[in-house]
Amino acid sequence: MRRREVVRYLGATLALPFLPNSADAAMQLGEALHRQIATSEPDFRTLTPQQQALVTRIADMIIPETDTPGATSVKVPQFIDLILTDWMSDAERTAFLAGLGELASKPLTTALVASLDEARADKTGAGHTFGRIKALTIYAYFTSKPVQQDILRTRMLFDGYHGDVPFTSAT
Repeated sequence: MRRREVVRYLGATLALPFLPNSADAAMQLGEALHRQIATSEPDFRTLTPQQQALVTRIADMIIPETDTPGATSVKVPQFIDLILTDWMSDAERTAFLAGLGELASKPLTTALVASLDEARADKTGAGHTFGRIKALTIYAYFTSKPVQQDILRTRMLFDGYHGDVPFTSAT
């Protein structure tokens, strides 16, 4: 099984504090945020150009461009900036940006990313920020229209039980 196939099932089940409680509502919110990004100017309101570049590099490490679009192609960095600007509290935004500052001083290597991934449950610091970037990257990617239509070819969440399959007794 390829990494994308595994990650695909995780998209809208992220435990971020600002997401709605139901998976369907989380999907609808993600789709609405993508529509907002498509019509808003400027693309970035909170992240500085240096921070934008760092978030973009990290998002592209998480979901790189292959035979399918990568994180940048579906505007994941802009999605993260929108969440920072309109959805995070001041304290959450401050913690995120502080962790991003810590990340800016380090070369992004595979080993560093692995250690950050292990520290993503931290409440502050680089691990905390990496965890948020990773969760938002997956959420933004799988709620984007190009991914849903061209890669998944369907909305990715279970939409209920359909009991219309004929039942044949085994005995």
